Amino acid sequence: MILFCRLEYEQKRDMHAPIAKLNNTHETLEKELKGLQERETRAKADAEHISNQMEELKAEAEDWKLKSDECETAIEELKKQNDSVAAALAKLDRQVKLKEGQIVQLRSRQREIHEKCELEQLKLPTVNDPMDTGSSSQELVLDYSQLSEIYLKEVQLSDRDKLEAEFKQKIGILMAEIERTAPNLKALDQYEALQTKEKEVSEKFEAARKEEREVADKYNSVKQRRYELFMEAFDHISKGIDKIYKQLTKSHTHPLGGTAYLNLENEDEPFLHGIKYTAMPPTKRFRDMEQLSGGEKTVAALALLFAIHSFRPSPFFILDEVDAALDNLNVAKVAGFIRSKSCERAGEEQDGDGGCGFQSIVISLKDSFYDKAEALVGVYRDSERSCSRTLTFDLTKYKEA
Repeated sequence: MILFCRLEYEQKRDMHAPIAKLNNTHETLEKELKGLQERETRAKADAEHISNQMEELKAEAEDWKLKSDECETAIEELKKQNDSVAAALAKLDRQVKLKEGQIVQLRSRQREIHEKCELEQLKLPTVNDPMDTGSSSQELVLDYSQLSEIYLKEVQLSDRDKLEAEFKQKIGILMAEIERTAPNLKALDQYEALQTKEKEVSEKFEAARKEEREVADKYNSVKQRRYELFMEAFDHISKGIDKIYKQLTKSHTHPLGGTAYLNLENEDEPFLHGIKYTAMPPTKRFRDMEQLSGGEKTVAALALLFAIHSFRPSPFFILDEVDAALDNLNVAKVAGFIRSKSCERAGEEQDGDGGCGFQSIVISLKDSFYDKAEALVGVYRDSERSCSRTLTFDLTKYKEA
């Protein structure tokens, strides 16, 4: 009789209004989901853009560093050339001074010969006789045309040609030596051109160094900002994960629950190394995460997931059979925690976490989990229509007193 009354009551109930309400709610949630997906897409695009900018800045910094090394190498080469030119100039200057000393010695020897001829009263024919000033330092220009024809004829024509050829050969050797010892008058111009080129290269090098420093400053600024954002999230998660893990593992026999914490392997450069996650269930000693059982790993993973969610809360969770590896006791703990964090419960209790709560969509096959839900959605196969259909059931009317 009770079942008949209940059936009659259920048949008379107006189901269209709740369905319309749920459809409206479903459409609203779909719009919000689309908006969140768009925001997520934009955030991913911005993150990718920033990452690309960082890569470009790194590449540009490497290019400038290579250019800087090339400029330094060019400057070293120019300095070596400058030193070589300076050494060549010094060598030529010494050779010129040596030749000038030899010329002075020859002129002194010539004056000695003229003085000896004067003492022996030998008159030498000259082209223009100098004034008799009593000084022997006057340079004489000798005239050999006044020699007697006898002395000129004594030498045969063939011998004369031979002597002339030898004389020309000696003159050629002496001229070649003079040209070889003559200083390069263009060396000073070349030196000035090298100095100008060195100045231009130095200016370019300084400009490249300045730009490299600016790029390095920008890169360091982005790197520091990335480090600050990461440490902000890490500090928040590392502070909240132990409290969440305790809530998921505490019981009447173990009211304090377990212990969980995070450690950075490198606090100065966290992106170069990993993060160590340690979870110790109640009454168990410290051990690596790999040595925990499947259920213990699941509870630890859920604690980490909820701790990350507390930093940047999302409107709702979708959990797909997270209770598969849990026993009934742990399933009840996880379900109770999720229920305590629901929007309605969080608004009523206002716990110390300071969160506003969240909605959870959980896929589960365990009745000990979904009997604590606010609504159920079941999926079954319609054999007549060869398709799947859904059933919904509102549990808010059967809240526990």
